Amino acid sequence: MLGRRVSRATRGRSRLHRAALAATGLATAVLVLWGGGQGVLAVLDDHLGSVPDQRRLPADSVVLDRHGAVIAVLHSPGERRVPVSLGQIAPALRDATVAVEDRNFWHEGAIDTSRLVAAAWTDLVHGSPVQGASTITEQLAKVLYVGGSPRTVDRKLREIFIARHLAGTLSREQVLEEYLNDISYGHGAVGAEAAARIYFGIPAARLDLAQAALLAGLPNSPALLDPFRHPQAARDRQRAVLAAMAGTGAATAAAAGAALAEPLALAGGDLGDVDVFPAVTARAVREVRDRLGLDAATAGLRITTTVDSELQRFSQAAVTRQVDAMSGQNAHGGALVAVDPRSAEVLAQVGGAGPGHPADQLDMAARPRAPGSVFKLFTYAAALESRRLSMLTPVRDRPYSLPHGGGAAGDARYQVHDYDPFYRGTVTVKEALASSLNVPAVKVEMLTGIPSVLSMARGLGVTALDRPGWTYGASLTLGSYPVPLEQLAQAGSVFAAEGWYRSEHVLLSVRDRGGGELLPRRPGHRALDSGVAFVMNRILTDDANRAAAFGAHSALTIPGHTVAAKTGTTTGFRDNLTVGWTPRLVVATWVGNPDNSPMRNTTGLSGAAPIWNEVMGHALGGGGDGWPAAPGGVEQVDGGWLLEGTSAQTGAEPGALDELRLASAGPASPQASPGAEAPVAQTEGGGGFSISFTLGP
Repeated sequence: MLGRRVSRATRGRSRLHRAALAATGLATAVLVLWGGGQGVLAVLDDHLGSVPDQRRLPADSVVLDRHGAVIAVLHSPGERRVPVSLGQIAPALRDATVAVEDRNFWHEGAIDTSRLVAAAWTDLVHGSPVQGASTITEQLAKVLYVGGSPRTVDRKLREIFIARHLAGTLSREQVLEEYLNDISYGHGAVGAEAAARIYFGIPAARLDLAQAALLAGLPNSPALLDPFRHPQAARDRQRAVLAAMAGTGAATAAAAGAALAEPLALAGGDLGDVDVFPAVTARAVREVRDRLGLDAATAGLRITTTVDSELQRFSQAAVTRQVDAMSGQNAHGGALVAVDPRSAEVLAQVGGAGPGHPADQLDMAARPRAPGSVFKLFTYAAALESRRLSMLTPVRDRPYSLPHGGGAAGDARYQVHDYDPFYRGTVTVKEALASSLNVPAVKVEMLTGIPSVLSMARGLGVTALDRPGWTYGASLTLGSYPVPLEQLAQAGSVFAAEGWYRSEHVLLSVRDRGGGELLPRRPGHRALDSGVAFVMNRILTDDANRAAAFGAHSALTIPGHTVAAKTGTTTGFRDNLTVGWTPRLVVATWVGNPDNSPMRNTTGLSGAAPIWNEVMGHALGGGGDGWPAAPGGVEQVDGGWLLEGTSAQTGAEPGALDELRLASAGPASPQASPGAEAPVAQTEGGGGFSISFTLGP
């Protein structure tokens, strides 16, 4: 009995509520239609028609390559939203939507007053909302700012007056474009582009009349008209849309009949396959967040990246092939970053070996890994810039140790090993760098000072080394401290650009839904003496100089091109790296395992260099390299290039011991095994030692 009384009371209140809504609509329609209350309208416009600064609904972002091709769609979970321009939506869908939703759309204002009066009167007479009257502009106001429930007098009034605001600030074309991008079509598809891809597997621009009529009918009730679950209901609604189009002249009766006769061919597509470049997309999302403070997945952005899709696909295939070829050596991961050093634009970024490989969703190009002997780039650049040695300075390669830095606690002697058990005796700096000898590298580091080496690395873009300087030990030059491949590519671009630093980036343009550019431009600056860059490049492009260690015409050479290159291999064969460049292109590659498990008997030359060689050769093609002439302050002497203020003997007097002392305060800090070009038994400690050593025996 109580339940029946409550039910009757509820129905009574519902009838009164609907009547109030109808009466309100009728009164509003009369007010607008006869225009007798302009002052009242102005007040209501100000009070009810105000539009929030931000849209209530999130909008997906589209990620494009540098040529405008879609490579990813970013969206909230459970939704697909792909904003496109009105010109990218088939005319058939535009016409079908207008015919079935609002046939007077092109000639009316915010509301269709005659429909509103008729609908309000019908609702009032029947005591229920049996006739709709919302224009496309009103529906857009509801979708964007009002919401769908609950139906209240205030909500309906806000819908009407916000629609008036939209009609006063947007053209008819803009209103229709917004509507077709924001209306729900079911199955998580918001907007025509998402709907076309999900239901038919094609972009909205390619919809034919039959497909357009089917989609245009879905917003009326996406769940009940779902063509996957309720094909007959969807077909009946399609028939109604085609009849409406024939009635407005948007389609001939013959064309409508032919469209209705077509079978209901649904593709059951999904936008997930649009995201073909996960590492690029992840980097773009990070840059949008870091540079603009926006969540790319909900901001409705049009993100144009610097990436070249053809090079990206080629690079992914090269990484996958090499990793698969190395499976017998327990190698299951790879990564690559390619950069144009003239602009610091990322042309390709591969984060893994692809589907079917371990941790294929991780971007290993962005994860810090031990760089091995690639880090010697910073040691020798810092030493040359200090003018304390030259590329011809003699350094003795022989058994060598430091009194501290070894052992688990860092308080034992630290024995430095070369890649192989053979020592070369006296070598020049250029030979030591080209052959990647560890003993000379540590001696040069001690001469230059760990703080100077660290400062050089940071200045060239290695921001991952952000701990206090005193916590870094002698194995810094051997690459035992993790650095992302992205940052090694950034550093390579500085060497390639004659010492000019431009911040590496994957964003070319970021536009909001109105087309406004959001991305600020960042100027470059000089980060490295141009003479130092020139000398380093001369050392690293000399194939004859590195032939003793790597062999002539190795994978570090590109036929028809002069290229600089440096490899790295870490302790236990956990990481293989190659970073190389010309003034036109920088490519950094890595092979290893995401779980840091060791590979077997593979080096930077045999593991990472083949990828580097293949991609570098493909991208460079037959074009020139553009290496510059020697800058001022650099002269050629005795088969080498010397910076002003140095000589062939800088740093060591012939026939005598050059005593050097280094003092560093701070507690010892045990680190991982040094990232040498061969396994090193000792672990290495941080600062807190005072040493005396020589560049000689």
